[in-house]
Amino acid sequence: MTEQELINELKKMYETADDKKQVASIHLFGIKYADELKNKSLKNIAEQATGKSSYYSEINKGMSLKSLLNESNLLKSDIIKNDIINNNLFKTKNIMLYGAPGVGKTHNYKRLITMIENGESEKTIFDTISKNETTNNFDNSIFETIKNEKRIEFVTFHQSYSYEDFIEGFRPNENGDIELDKKGGVFKRIADKARENLEESQKEKIQVKEEITFRQKLDSFIEKLEIEIEKKGYYEITDAAYISSIDSDAFRYNIRKENPTYKYDLRMKFEDLFEFEKNKVSSRQDVKKLETINSLANQHATYYYKVFNEIILNSKDIKINDKDINNVEQKNFYIVIDEINRGNISKIFGELITLIEEDKRDAYEVTLPYSKDKFKIPSNLYIIATMNSTDKSIATIDIALRRRFTFLKMKPNSDLVENKEAKDLMKELNKHISNAISEDYALGHSYFIKIENEDDLKFVKEYKIKPLLEEYFYGDEDNYKKALKILGFEDELNKK
Repeated sequence: MTEQELINELKKMYETADDKKQVASIHLFGIKYADELKNKSLKNIAEQATGKSSYYSEINKGMSLKSLLNESNLLKSDIIKNDIINNNLFKTKNIMLYGAPGVGKTHNYKRLITMIENGESEKTIFDTISKNETTNNFDNSIFETIKNEKRIEFVTFHQSYSYEDFIEGFRPNENGDIELDKKGGVFKRIADKARENLEESQKEKIQVKEEITFRQKLDSFIEKLEIEIEKKGYYEITDAAYISSIDSDAFRYNIRKENPTYKYDLRMKFEDLFEFEKNKVSSRQDVKKLETINSLANQHATYYYKVFNEIILNSKDIKINDKDINNVEQKNFYIVIDEINRGNISKIFGELITLIEEDKRDAYEVTLPYSKDKFKIPSNLYIIATMNSTDKSIATIDIALRRRFTFLKMKPNSDLVENKEAKDLMKELNKHISNAISEDYALGHSYFIKIENEDDLKFVKEYKIKPLLEEYFYGDEDNYKKALKILGFEDELNKK
């Protein structure tokens, strides 16, 4: 890196850090860029980036710390990565890749995710993606690891896509009855995973131990419950209330077996039962006093306490070894939305459009309309969207979407095309298209990048480019004829 690039990077880290963490951000800068800082003027870098040349000593401390950590065999790539995550140096969570067809939007989201995982700065990431200069010079194994760990979801928006698909809603079950989809939509699922990881990573070891112990007690009770439900079709809580089935995070229950009080079974959440354990609840009255449980647990305190008491009575003597407890590592999660502008944003996101803003993450929550669950969007979830600029102008995009995303424009890059004839054709066609319509319609390099010979070129011109030009110049005969001439279809022009 050049000295100016290092100055820019330190300035970014210093200015985005909280006031009390600015010196720490300089130390982190020294650790991360120790190798690049060798033989550079630390005083000049400190002066230009922070306004204080005396901070060169803080940079030096970071470099020395890197050396010490190396000698102690303590420095791992995850240390730097987690420091960056925990200090929120990468603050942009909603990123839009947009451009003409074939510029590599779908391809580049993989590079984008890989660079985020590697702890690259925002400026480095945005500059790299926007320049669109290379194709496969990144470690694809990082992206594959994220897929294998199920930390990413991919979805394509379309005109029929709805809130029920994305967040939650009612759907027909295998019997044809309409019921609330227990799994939730794709966005809710990935957001819940990310939130769970974030919360788990922030827990102390003693809290983790308590939760593991209670979970084992709960599992022991569930074994008994499953046998009872398989035998009788339900588990009796009281003479009136009964458990009908078990979700991954709750018991489903109702009141009055012959003529159920509720049309849809209610959910007795395990997290509420764990609150009983944490607060050493010993009676129904104790349940009523709790402020950390949801309103349903308070309303049905008798049923909840009865089930909780059964869990404790039926549990075995469980002992957990502290050595077996490991703290959870905080990780990033991603949802990639392809063709985001083809969907009705207000209809799909609903009340959550406000919650995706970076400064609303973790802090603000809503009550979902169907399940009545509390829901918030965690800060370790990245929303990466792609948009075809020929489908809809940026100017006409939903204003709520424009305000909440950082837009990265991707342009066609003819330097990535190796075949000379294909490259020349791409340049000439795009010059004509830009003059006649707009540069937003310029053909992307992916149309030309795999052309190796004359046959490949003929195929692409006839079956990929020509149909696109027909659409571009519909009703504009003169410019369409000029485009055909550039393609070399003189014979077709003469027939007309």
